[in-house]
Amino acid sequence: MAWHLRASHGLRLRLLWVLVPVLTALLVLDSWRDSVSLGRELAQAYDQSLLEPAQALSDSLGWDGEGQLSLDGPLHIVSMFEAVSSRRKFLRVQLQTPDGAQSRLLLGAAQFPEPAQDPADAGRPFRAAADGTRVVYAAEVEHQPVRVLALLRVLHDRSGQEWRVLIQSAQTSAGIERTVHSLMWDSLLRDGRTLLVLVLVVWLGVAWGLRPLKALRRAVQQRRSDDLQPLATQDVPGEVRPLVDAMNLHLAQQRDALAQQRQFLADASHQLRTPLAILTTQAGYALRETDPEAVQATLRSMLQQLQRGRRVSEQLLALAHASQPAVAIRREAELCDANAVAREVVLAYLPLALDKQQDLGWTDVRGQDFDEDEPAGSDGAHAPAVPMAAPVQAAATAVYELLANLVHNAIVYTPAQGHINVAVLRTPGWVEIRVQDDGPGIAPEDRERAFARFSRLQADAAQAPGGSGLGLAIARAYVQRFHGELLLEDGNAADGDGRPGLLVRVRLPLAPASA
Repeated sequence: MAWHLRASHGLRLRLLWVLVPVLTALLVLDSWRDSVSLGRELAQAYDQSLLEPAQALSDSLGWDGEGQLSLDGPLHIVSMFEAVSSRRKFLRVQLQTPDGAQSRLLLGAAQFPEPAQDPADAGRPFRAAADGTRVVYAAEVEHQPVRVLALLRVLHDRSGQEWRVLIQSAQTSAGIERTVHSLMWDSLLRDGRTLLVLVLVVWLGVAWGLRPLKALRRAVQQRRSDDLQPLATQDVPGEVRPLVDAMNLHLAQQRDALAQQRQFLADASHQLRTPLAILTTQAGYALRETDPEAVQATLRSMLQQLQRGRRVSEQLLALAHASQPAVAIRREAELCDANAVAREVVLAYLPLALDKQQDLGWTDVRGQDFDEDEPAGSDGAHAPAVPMAAPVQAAATAVYELLANLVHNAIVYTPAQGHINVAVLRTPGWVEIRVQDDGPGIAPEDRERAFARFSRLQADAAQAPGGSGLGLAIARAYVQRFHGELLLEDGNAADGDGRPGLLVRVRLPLAPASA
């Protein structure tokens, strides 16, 4: 028999697997204790029934006219003793002389089991015992188990000599064992019936309790594949309601995910449809145009539209990737140096900033003048592996895409001769990356709306007509994916031209080993 249940077994079997052995052990233990208690009480009753005739015989002892010990009316006592029940009974009285050399039988059989005693006291029972000593013991008479009570009387004659009289009463004890066994079997049968009734009640009770779950299962099976409405919980047992609530939460998350996917596809289709329509129109115009210079101009315009479409497609892919939950991979694979990634982004976008005559600055987390490419010693030997200056629990490619969108936005919206600075700082428990520019900035009331997909403020559209409105949405999606924060604040531009500037603060949790 297997000692464990697989997860596929039902709740009733699991419940009975626990209840039946425990209840069986308890009922058997209870029956055994009852039988032991009954046996003790029966033994006490037997002992009392044995004591009464022995005491009667002890009271009937006396000295006759010749100075001899004798029993007064023993037959009357024997008849009363034997009339109480039908069990075999025995009475015996034995007298022992003061010197212990002789003994005389006053009543009963000559051979009868005596109580245990020291071998040196053989023939002188209870030599060291006092008057009235009683001993109860088990013995065997005529191949039958008997319970014997031995009572010692010590009498003195006229000369002061001590006479010892051993009075024994016994009766067969087989009735005690039969009564105890009968009671024990009756108790076990009664407990067995109770256990069967309990198993039936548990089986039917669990079936009744599972009816709401079966109704819930039918409701789920009858649903359409696209029906993600929450499940009803009014008829569900309280113990199962947390599970149904968790399922409803999962359904709500699926509804939100599907809604985001539908919105994403709709927005992507809208954003890609316009460049494709323009390209179609320009291609048709180029086919009809005979002037080579006009054809060249049309092709250049088509190339700009293709570049814009490519940028939009790349941002759409980045947004789709950023919106997915972080993949459960090894912690070492997710660890990257945010300081090094930010430096790579600045170097990658430096030519674009120079084309717009902008000053793109960089502040290292280890100090503004820190030179990462400087050799370690004067002998020209290579420096050992430098530990991460700003380790974060995130993929390097994701951090790069996040910062690339922010730096690209800063370059696009900052006018010529403007200043952009990227800085990395370490605070207790966080790595903070700041992208600050002296562009037009974003008004406080518009900052939350600026994170919406394809949302472009009126000033942004005038400043950069080719933008897609996805940069901040991509950045926030990546920051949320890695449990960070993204804040928009005034950049406090100091050139006095009235532009507030924009400060974007990205806060990512410091890697646990460094924290």
